[in-house]
Amino acid sequence: MLVRTIESVADWLSENVCEKILLKLPDDSKNNNEYTVRAVHPAAFPLYVPGKDRLPPDVPAPVPSICVQLIEGSDNLFSRSRTLNIRLVMACWNPGIHGNERFIPEENKNAVGGRSYFIRNEENNQVYQKTMDGWKDSMNFQDTVLSELEKSEYIAGNRIMKEEEIKFGLFSEEGDICDYYPYWHSWISFRLTVGLNAKSPKIYENYL
Repeated sequence: MLVRTIESVADWLSENVCEKILLKLPDDSKNNNEYTVRAVHPAAFPLYVPGKDRLPPDVPAPVPSICVQLIEGSDNLFSRSRTLNIRLVMACWNPGIHGNERFIPEENKNAVGGRSYFIRNEENNQVYQKTMDGWKDSMNFQDTVLSELEKSEYIAGNRIMKEEEIKFGLFSEEGDICDYYPYWHSWISFRLTVGLNAKSPKIYENYL
């Protein structure tokens, strides 16, 4: 039952979240002007993110991805209900602005927000600008997941406990945000209520 529940959450994310967002496919050997941007839908994994040698045949890389983790659970045998604390871990990759991206930001004090954008052409096709703006991809990914969770009551028949908080944030250590540049990570946690189908043990049947 636990396996089915975790896999059903991953399937729900794949259908309702991953198909709505495109993120850069990593190429650690070419993260400069030699890299041609390729955008893919994130993969949804149950419990663990597999290594490159254990990926499903239709998944090009472990990142971008969202992983469904079980933090802890509890069973209420009287109400025959199970509560699961679920954490979603989102990962993406973005070392900066690559020349073949359609819109490239440029500092402009006269523009709203201090930046203007121009469309690439053949001359700037090989331009590369290293930035720390990959966190924006991570936040947009997180926002997309939160939006789907907040407008849904159930995930594969399991109730989202909206009477409790849906929490989210960035990975940190001793109060400092972890820096894994050019990889970016964030998390969301929430609780699910799952019905139990287990029958009452015979030893108690005469007392129920």
